[in-house]
This record gives sequence, C-alpha cells and structure tokens, in this order.
Amino acid sequence: MKETGRFLKKYRGDECLNCGVPLDIIDRYCHHCGQINTNKRLSLNDFFSEFFASIFSYDSRLRHTIIALLFKPGKISKEYIQGKRIKYANPFRFYLSVSIIFFIINGLFIDFDTYRTEMEDKAKFGKEAMDEIKESIKTDDSIKQKISDQILATNGIPKSDKEKIKEEIINADGFSLFDEEESKAKEIVYYSQEQIDSIGFFERGFKLWAMYRDYYKKTEEKSTYRALSELKHKKNQFNKYIYHRVLKTKSMEENYGQEFIEFIFNKLPFIIFFFLPFFTLGIWLLYMRRSFNYMEHLVFIFHTQTMFFIIIGIAILFSKITNMNVFFNIAMFIFLFYLYKAMRKFYNQGRGKTIVKFLLVNILFFILAGIGSILTIVGSVFIF
Repeated sequence: MKETGRFLKKYRGDECLNCGVPLDIIDRYCHHCGQINTNKRLSLNDFFSEFFASIFSYDSRLRHTIIALLFKPGKISKEYIQGKRIKYANPFRFYLSVSIIFFIINGLFIDFDTYRTEMEDKAKFGKEAMDEIKESIKTDDSIKQKISDQILATNGIPKSDKEKIKEEIINADGFSLFDEEESKAKEIVYYSQEQIDSIGFFERGFKLWAMYRDYYKKTEEKSTYRALSELKHKKNQFNKYIYHRVLKTKSMEENYGQEFIEFIFNKLPFIIFFFLPFFTLGIWLLYMRRSFNYMEHLVFIFHTQTMFFIIIGIAILFSKITNMNVFFNIAMFIFLFYLYKAMRKFYNQGRGKTIVKFLLVNILFFILAGIGSILTIVGSVFIF
C-alpha cells in the first residue's frame, strides 16, 4: 500500500498503541497484534481513503486461489496441505463466502411468486375438473334412481325396502365416494388441560395437534394467546409451540409451500456446509490406505465444492442471459470432468483406480444428498 495519510513515517511511534509491544520506525504494522503503527488521529479523509482502497485493492491471495481452482484441478489442495498456504485463501472461509454469494445471486433469479401462481392455477383447474365430475355423477345418479324406481315399481316391492335397494344400486359403481355425508371429517374430541396432562408426551402432541387444527379451522384464530385462553389451556411452551405449528402449516397450505421453500433455500449454504464433513468421512474411508488424514481430505472437498458453485453460478448467469437451459447440462459435464482431474492430481493414482473411485464418490454423494434432503425437510418442518 502506498504510504499516504496515516501510513506516513512521521506518524509512526516506538510502541504499539494496542498491545504496547516495542516497534521501530520502519514497522508499518505491529508484529505482535497486526495493528497499524500510527499516532495520527482519525480524519474523514483517511477513513474513506482506506475504505475504498480495501474495496478496490487487488488481493494476490484471491487471484492465486481463483486461477489455481479454475485451471489447475487438485493443485491448490495439494499445495495447501503441503504447507504452501500464504498465497492461497483459507479454503473453509473461501468456500463459505462463495456459497453464500452463489445462493444470493441465484435467489435473485428464482421467482417464487411465479411458482405460487402456477400452483394456484393448477389447484383451480383441478377443483373445476372435480366439480364437473361431481356434477356428471349427480346427473348419472338421478337417471339410475329413476330406472331403479321403475324396476322396483314393476316388481311390486314395498316402498320401505326401495330405499335400501336403491342405495345398493347407486353404491355399486362406487359413486358413494363423493357422498357428502360420508366425506365428513371425524368429530374431534376437545380435552381439558387436566386430561392433556395425564396423556403421554408423544400422544399428547398428536391430540393437541388435532384439537388445535380443528379449532383454527372453525375460528381462524391467529393469536396463540387468545386461542389457548379460549380453550382454557396452559400457556406453556409446548402448547404454544403446537398451536404455532398449526398456524404455520395452514400458512403453508394457503401459499402452496412458498414460504417453506424459501426458508429451506435460504438455509442451503449452511446445510451443505454441515453436510460436507459427513461426505468427507466417506472419502476418507474410500482412500483409507492413502497417507491423507481427515482434514486434508476436507480441504480437497471444500476446494472442489467451491469450484462447483463457481461453474454452476456461471451457467445460471448464461442461462438467464440467453434464456437457454443447455448451459446447466454443459456445466455439470465440465464439473464432473474437473472432479476426475482433481482426484487424479490430488490423490496421485492411475486412471483405472481414479475412474472407479470417481464413480463410487458420486454414488456416495447422491446417497448422502438424499438422506440429507430428507433430514433437512423433516427438521425444517419443526423449526420453520
């Protein structure tokens, strides 16, 4: 950095103002805590000059990291674990930064409102189709009843038995599935707080869920406090949690899961971050006979996953600019080829072994991704 403002030698002192370590006039920074060696009082000019300099300065570590990631698969991971770390960005911090930027930019292109509109249109279309089916069934039903009446009258069957036979005729083709009387929901039992307290913990949750859901359906009360007061239930954390879950579930139904999907999407960077250590464990077992330890495998995984976000991010930008989805498929092919080259370089094995382990790594990834997705959805239901 050019020596201007607070960096001028005339402002340097003989000890650090932060930790008190003795310094020399040639020391721009304290060698103990890293603070700038300066006695100059802060000024508005110095503050904004350093602010914009930090934004527009070209960080050599970032440059070396990006170049190595893009054009030398596996090299950056190998050099990093060998001790050549000063010229590269920290793999964990760099991965987290790139993933957050990726999901922020990607989130700008995802139109959740369009998704909701499409779901509403489909639901409306389905409701209209169902109404038409019901109407046609009612028409057919009336015709069948007239025919059955004529048959019964001809045979002289008493009127008291006619209704039973007509019911059998009508139900013969399964039309009773649309009978409004049969489709009525089972009556929900409302329990007092004393009765609830006598029920086991897990069964209590199911009882409260059914009761609160039915109560909300009848009253549409969105205040947990007023609902529990009306039901004369304790306002403890468990009761409030169950009623709050009911409200959230109804909200999800009303907006077709839009808020829930947005919630999971916003948490994906951190979910994937905590998922990768388990994936690394599988890699470590796969390469158990090699001399790499767990943390060295983790460095490799963070680097390759960072490259995945970069490649897919570029593909998404091109897809949005050109309105062509083919770039995503191309990006996936490029990343798979990149992963193979990175594994070959980092683990230094022959083509045959690398190809076999490359296939096993991808199978392992999809298995863990499936398990992780299920756990994520289930967990999100309880914390959303």
